[in-house]
Amino acid sequence: MLKPGESRNARQSIVLPEIFDARLDQHEIFEIDRSGLVLQLRILRRVINEGAEEMEMVAVERVFVDSVSQALTRTARKLYRVSEDLNGLHRMVERAHPPKEPEQSNSRPLPRNRRKKRN
Repeated sequence: MLKPGESRNARQSIVLPEIFDARLDQHEIFEIDRSGLVLQLRILRRVINEGAEEMEMVAVERVFVDSVSQALTRTARKLYRVSEDLNGLHRMVERAHPPKEPEQSNSRPLPRNRRKKRN
C-alpha cells in the first residue's frame, strides 16, 4: 500500500498528497477510478466530435482538391463512428459496479470428469 509522499506506481511522476486517506475502501477507490474514467471518455468524445466537425467543414468548403476533400469527409465519418463507440463505452462505465469479491471456501474443488479415450 502506498503511503502519502511515495510514488511507487505505474506513473512515476505522481506523488500522493499528504491529505491522501490510506483508509479508503475498495468501493471508494472504484468510484474514484470510475468517475475519472467517465470524465476522460466524455472529454475524448467531445474532442473527437469537434475534430470531425472541423474536417467536415473544410471538406464541404472545398479548400483542398477533391481527393483531399473526399479523404477528409471519409475520416470525419470514421471519427463520428469512433465517437459513437466511445459513447457506448461511456454509458457502460457510468453504469458499472465493482466486481464482487470471490467467496473464500475451505472445501477442496471437485475433480472434473474426464472423457475416456477411444481406441
